[in-house]
Amino acid sequence: MLELFSGIEVSLSHCTASSFITPSSLRTKSLVKSLYRVDSCSPPSTRDHRRHVRIVKLAPAEVIQQASFSTSRFSFGIGLTYPLCGFIIAHFGWQVVFYTTGTIGITWCLFWYFFAFDTPAAHPRISQQELRYIRGSIGNQVLGTNEGMPVPWKSILMSWPAWAIGITTFGRIWVHYVFIIPGPMYIKTVLGFSIQANGILSGLPFICSYLSSVVFCYVADVLVNRQILSLTNVRKVFTALSQVIPGILVLLIGYLGCNIILVAIVWFVAVTLITAAYAGAMANIVDIAPNFAGPVLAFAQTIHMTASFLSPIAAGLLTQESQALDAWRRVFGVTACVACSTYIVYQIFGTAEIQAWNYPDQKYPQSVQEDSQPLNESPSKNGKIVSNRDNIGEEA
Repeated sequence: MLELFSGIEVSLSHCTASSFITPSSLRTKSLVKSLYRVDSCSPPSTRDHRRHVRIVKLAPAEVIQQASFSTSRFSFGIGLTYPLCGFIIAHFGWQVVFYTTGTIGITWCLFWYFFAFDTPAAHPRISQQELRYIRGSIGNQVLGTNEGMPVPWKSILMSWPAWAIGITTFGRIWVHYVFIIPGPMYIKTVLGFSIQANGILSGLPFICSYLSSVVFCYVADVLVNRQILSLTNVRKVFTALSQVIPGILVLLIGYLGCNIILVAIVWFVAVTLITAAYAGAMANIVDIAPNFAGPVLAFAQTIHMTASFLSPIAAGLLTQESQALDAWRRVFGVTACVACSTYIVYQIFGTAEIQAWNYPDQKYPQSVQEDSQPLNESPSKNGKIVSNRDNIGEEA
């Protein structure tokens, strides 16, 4: 139950409340409209670091890859919203969309306030056995909340692993938002789908991507626990799977013309693969600095979330004169280049090793150094320092 709601954000209450005033704000002057959009989009930009902090505190170390799939619920929401909005617009008008989603969001907030707590110890319904198990699994990698550790911003800003996460995720977000925002326009103008059919075709791949994220995280766990790949290599493989292959597939879409079946298949596969990142670079944030997962995500998000508005802007500029297939090929070509080029940085500088600045005085605790053991036989192949917690888990 603790992990079930780790992907729900408190900031949702602000966003959903904003939905109710969207229709009226769109009729106001451009300056007021712009200020409103900035205000309504600010909470989502600050929510994710809280989720990563909770994951570190709630998820036992041996299932941290599975816990990371909670971040993929973004895709689940998109998958449900597109068909719902298509139906509502077709039958009741676009204004009703905002009232409906706002009501759903506020209702969901009630679940958040009832089930979510800052730490396992603060949860009134957790069993002592589960609490001991979580505390034992976390071990020395995550310090208590009363440590008062200052955030090592200088070290984060100078950390190549942190930069690598931000840069590679920029490429993935670019691809993702091509499917989210310009994608439905491509389906309408090139493939000729109605608004309701468009909603279904746009939304179903995101439902598949949410379900596939569970599989990706499970496979990542298996690869690490069976010592098939080091944690660093697992992160890199799933990151490549989430943006390099979708980048290539989105380029292919532009050359499939109006073959609806082939386009739909490639579209589904590309969107489904995107959530492999939640077993890749996004989970890597917790790997390198479990004590500062929030600040590291905030830093990386400052970089990669710029793609969420640059990608639609670029698509709009490339298709403003024509919605012909040639224009969309340019959009998809730029997307492929961004996705592949940004991954190169992660391939070179990405790592799953816990950084020294994760600890006080930027030194590894003596207990971690004594008890740590590699996932593989060779420490040089290991991607992360892992404490020996098997006995602790058995005692719990």
